[in-house]
Amino acid sequence: MKHNHKPITTTSAAWRILAMLLLAALLMGPAPATVRAGESHPRQTPQFDCGTVAEIPPEECQALVALYDSTDGANWYTKTGWLETDTPCGWYGVTCSAAGHVTNLELDFNYLHGTIPPELGNLTELEFLSFRRNYLVGTIPGTLGNLSHVWLFNMYGNELNGPIPPELGKLASVQWFYLDYNHLGGPIPAALEELPVVRAIVLGNNQLSGPIPPELGNLSTLEFLWLNDNQLSSSIPPELGQLNNLCDMDLSDNQLTGSIPPELGNLRIGWCQNSTSTASDLVMLRDRLNNPYAAFGAEPYLGGRPPQPLTGYLNLWGNHLTGKVPVELGQIEEPSGVYLSCNMLSGDFPPEVSRVIRWGSIAFNALTGYDPDIFPWPWYLKQTVAPTDLVVTGSSNGAPIILTWTPIAYTGNSGHYEISYASAPGGPFTVYGQTADKTVSSYAVQLPAQTTPYYFRLRTFTDPHAANASAYECSYQPNTVISEYTEVVASGGWDPPPTETPTPT
Repeated sequence: MKHNHKPITTTSAAWRILAMLLLAALLMGPAPATVRAGESHPRQTPQFDCGTVAEIPPEECQALVALYDSTDGANWYTKTGWLETDTPCGWYGVTCSAAGHVTNLELDFNYLHGTIPPELGNLTELEFLSFRRNYLVGTIPGTLGNLSHVWLFNMYGNELNGPIPPELGKLASVQWFYLDYNHLGGPIPAALEELPVVRAIVLGNNQLSGPIPPELGNLSTLEFLWLNDNQLSSSIPPELGQLNNLCDMDLSDNQLTGSIPPELGNLRIGWCQNSTSTASDLVMLRDRLNNPYAAFGAEPYLGGRPPQPLTGYLNLWGNHLTGKVPVELGQIEEPSGVYLSCNMLSGDFPPEVSRVIRWGSIAFNALTGYDPDIFPWPWYLKQTVAPTDLVVTGSSNGAPIILTWTPIAYTGNSGHYEISYASAPGGPFTVYGQTADKTVSSYAVQLPAQTTPYYFRLRTFTDPHAANASAYECSYQPNTVISEYTEVVASGGWDPPPTETPTPT
């Protein structure tokens, strides 16, 4: 029987098989790519089996994996070994003890994006935890209070928000506690008084509010207390004067009110400025300029000064403090300097305190009593004091009344004199108007006629936050306007009405 088709050769059969395989591949789609441990894959987190790890406990391994997963570990700047090997003690930034526990976790400047997983609280033998300068967001898990062996807790320079968990008061071994430059809010937990060996509490540049807990005065080991650049309010607790080991306290740029507690004169501010061990620790743990307070308006000091120390300051700059400067501040031992500028302090500045202002400032207050034989710098040029020599010319008969005075020496920054009037020496006063600036020396007032004298109050106002070249020293908190004022009162004369002569009848 004769066949009409040609026999199939080996070559043509192979091509048919290949064509069928290609068609099947097109119909089924591409095969999934193989992802090796540690490599990133779009929208896919690499799996890691902590059951294969023998050098640390499973819960510690799982804590490291949770950190990797929650902070976008695939895109860390350096992630050597992470989820690639079953030896996590060799992963980048991880150090373990001979007993087989994670003791150090240091991932500074490593592009961590995401939240801190609560599983980190399972690293109960951890001694060193540092995530400086990353992009961590969200709240701080209270489980981190379980890290009872941590001596360094450093979250400086992230984007963390929410409150500081009171559970962090259980960090029984912490010496250096850094949460500055974040977005933390709410009150400072009083539970921090339970830190038995803490040397530094650094919470600056956040959005913390409420009063400073007086319980912080119980921290006998505390050397550095930096609460600057927050929204703290109420008065400074006098209990802070009990911090006998304190070397440096920064409460600047807040909304603190009331007077300066004289108990702060008991501090030993500055004792550690010559301590090489403390200085080296500070340089290692904190980014800081060689001249940290240069921007705070240090007064010029005639005769020269030694190099400005890194530590040893009492900084109360930029608050709403009022009242007199307590003479007890002159008792502060070994200070590098004191910053009291940009408040509303008034009264004569005590000569006894002058020695602790050698590096520092008292500018932008309402202080008086400048004596060039005692003070080596003309600080009076930046004080919002009352104008002097107020003279009222005129009568209360309805004619114009002229007020003249001697302007104050401080004419920098935006400001003015406010003129108010009353019918009694103690008021109540009604605001009549204000001058264009602080160089003006006279003002005309016209009021309704009355048969008793008018009394006038002249107040000086300065706005240290004004947008001009000389306002930078008090402009670090633009949402809070600090209006400094003082006043002087004088009375205007009056003419009795003429006595009518009876007409003869």
